[in-house]
Amino acid sequence: MLEVIATCLEDVKRIEKAGGNRIELISSYTEGGLTPSYAFIKKSVEAVNIPIHVMIRPHAKSFTYTEEEIEMMKEDIIVAQKLGAAGVVLGVLNEQNELDEEKLADLLSVVDGINVTYHRAIDDMENPVEAMKALKKFNKVTHILTSGGQGNVVDNIPVLAAMQKESEGNIQLVVGSGVTKENVKQLLDETGISQAHVGTAVREGKSCFSEIDPNLVQELVQIIK
Repeated sequence: MLEVIATCLEDVKRIEKAGGNRIELISSYTEGGLTPSYAFIKKSVEAVNIPIHVMIRPHAKSFTYTEEEIEMMKEDIIVAQKLGAAGVVLGVLNEQNELDEEKLADLLSVVDGINVTYHRAIDDMENPVEAMKALKKFNKVTHILTSGGQGNVVDNIPVLAAMQKESEGNIQLVVGSGVTKENVKQLLDETGISQAHVGTAVREGKSCFSEIDPNLVQELVQIIK
């Protein structure tokens, strides 16, 4: 399973045409991905048949949010659901860079029957494996996007494997950040994870400002099969 980041409608169409399995819809790539606009979500869902997961992130300052920001995020989740998104992508930490269980529960309270990916906020936590245990308590969290912590994703294979084991099949892990056609097979084979997430790896010149190269998407899809 290959999930590809889309930042514009043309990306969305190219990803599906090239055989990508799922789309993560974002704005502001250079800030790590923020919530896309209403119209972008609407037009994207209408344009393709593959599932779209919508980023819910109001700013790039941190993964800690005020009560007002949490309310904004809840409204954005409701909008994404109404527009037909297959899922949302979110994460929330407290001031100590730990999972903010109370605020996560608040966000999840408006989720109704769609997927929820807890994003790479988990990689900012001291112990991603322990964080995985905590996230398992939340039935609405279906996926976790992770690079197994800070640093190089290949170096984090032991952590990713431990997270996959801890998931017990209840949460689907998606390995992302630094995934390339050169390392994706090793990452999936050695961790037991079956889903990969890419951004610049499938863009011309590996730049977030470049177009998606369908050949690179197809190549990765074939490797993962």
